[in-house]
Amino acid sequence: MLILIAVVIIISIVYSDRPGQEIVIVDSYSDSINAGREEKYTNFADTSTSRFSSEEIEMFKGFKYFEPNINYRVNAIFTVDTTKPDFEMKTSTDRAPIYRTYGYLDFTLNDTATRLYAYQNMAFINHPEYGNYLFIPFKDHTNTITTYGSGRYIDIDIPEESNVIIDFNLAYNPYCAYYDRWSCPLVPFENHLKMHVYAGEKNYK
Repeated sequence: MLILIAVVIIISIVYSDRPGQEIVIVDSYSDSINAGREEKYTNFADTSTSRFSSEEIEMFKGFKYFEPNINYRVNAIFTVDTTKPDFEMKTSTDRAPIYRTYGYLDFTLNDTATRLYAYQNMAFINHPEYGNYLFIPFKDHTNTITTYGSGRYIDIDIPEESNVIIDFNLAYNPYCAYYDRWSCPLVPFENHLKMHVYAGEKNYK
């Protein structure tokens, strides 16, 4: 089960004396990202909610992250495209869950036009909690250096319009980054980014 962190983004706008000029205060954005990270830490450190075993909790010292950077919160154009057949998503084990490509997102990151594909887990398509989620796994050039070697994940709600936001500050590790007893989806080749993404969760170990 994926950990989904709901983050409320509050950006305060202060107007200057000159008409048409405005100063955007982003401190509250960083605070909201950090609050979500603190919530994840609390959930994993608490024996009643943690996915870690009691032994793993004893060794748990928290997660590592890049500092929140609003430049990694980008506007994207979402295109629905469900014409591809359903497929077996490769994982770190023999498990092969069925996914479908739901669409793709076009955006610019680090001055580079980029596309990521979004997938839907067919086992959860009618699930009351997870049925509205799309799964965006990705790899980038930070993998094996500062981030988990097999890539990271982002989740979004199924967009109601074409203009959406992708926030790489919310990128999180698969459970396999913590311990190899889990089975985790591997990132399809089409979602391998040819750039460094210095945002989100870093390698656990």
